[in-house]
Amino acid sequence: MLFIEAINRTSIQSNAKKLISREKKHPTISNKDSVDLSSAGHQVKEIHLDSQEKVPLTASTSIFANLVEHVLSHAMDAELHLHSPEELSLDTKEWKLFLQVPPINTEGSQKTAGYIEPEIHSQPPAKQLIFHIPVKPSYGIPIEMTLLLSPHHGSPETLNLFHTLPKENWLPVLNTPYSPDFLTQQLTHYHILLDQDGESDQLSPLYPHINQSKIIANQDLAKISGLRVWRARNNALTPIALGDSEIGLLFVAHYKPLDSSTISDEERSLRASNLYTKA
Repeated sequence: MLFIEAINRTSIQSNAKKLISREKKHPTISNKDSVDLSSAGHQVKEIHLDSQEKVPLTASTSIFANLVEHVLSHAMDAELHLHSPEELSLDTKEWKLFLQVPPINTEGSQKTAGYIEPEIHSQPPAKQLIFHIPVKPSYGIPIEMTLLLSPHHGSPETLNLFHTLPKENWLPVLNTPYSPDFLTQQLTHYHILLDQDGESDQLSPLYPHINQSKIIANQDLAKISGLRVWRARNNALTPIALGDSEIGLLFVAHYKPLDSSTISDEERSLRASNLYTKA
């Protein structure tokens, strides 16, 4: 996604002015159509997830994955299952997924006087949602954890749930097999962000490698197709889960995002030959 802002006038370096004045006698005309990238545009970068760059799934990671699955199932009113690559036998294969990281700003871009978007009041404005989840250990009383769910304002469309659900939501108990001592040592507050910038088949590079027999078919794929879930932490976004029309939701939080500028020219060329465009 490219963000641009209009520039009222362009400035020319003093040295450049001297050179131009020697060659041309008529005054310089400023280009009023010049544009500059906004700060959000500079944040956008391409990353890739590599099958070789991952850390083992841990109990802490599992708790986070279960929270995400629990919240998305409630928010989207669907029976969703968050697959792991290990569950689908993808951890033994070689693959790469390419993603574009959206800007971290979740509060909407600042509008300048020279560029104001028309406001549409067909529905209430999108809002951040807070989910309170009682997480029950193997014995003892539940421990409350919270998950903040934000829309991404750069996406073509904002999910309807950000308009219809109340700001604060209390969910049913999430049962876990972990001890109370272990749960009390875990983070209790998380922040994730949703966008729909992915293609419906964004996991297609995985299709030849996946164990189809382990895919749970009771997911509402229409609601999660093209969905991308990011974790917001320390002023950065990292991919958590990707929605696909064939696979469903795939958990990728334990895969280290790599800068795509580090891939070889041969690999980039191979990938370019497989690109396609969609309206």
